[in-house]
Amino acid sequence: MENESLISVTEFCSYHHLDIQFIQLLEQNGLIETTIVEQKTYLPFEQLGQLEKLIRLHQELEIDAQNLDVVSHLLQRMEHLQQEILQLKNRLVFYEHFENDLK
Repeated sequence: MENESLISVTEFCSYHHLDIQFIQLLEQNGLIETTIVEQKTYLPFEQLGQLEKLIRLHQELEIDAQNLDVVSHLLQRMEHLQQEILQLKNRLVFYEHFENDLK
């Protein structure tokens, strides 16, 4: 992994006014992954979107950091179900058009 795609946990926490222990707790709960390079902890750039979502849930909705894994799982499940509904709607439209073409 290239260093350009990593963000220092210290800098990230400073920017977002977070305690580093918050990031450690998220990693322990399997919500994010960190990388250690030369005894410094970094976040992969690809995880910033997920991490910022978790921070908003924690700060704005005052969800305890230990409960973020439950909320995150429920949100992922909801997104999956929404995608499934969209796919089913698209299939329904296809079959409706197919049925109309047969008439």
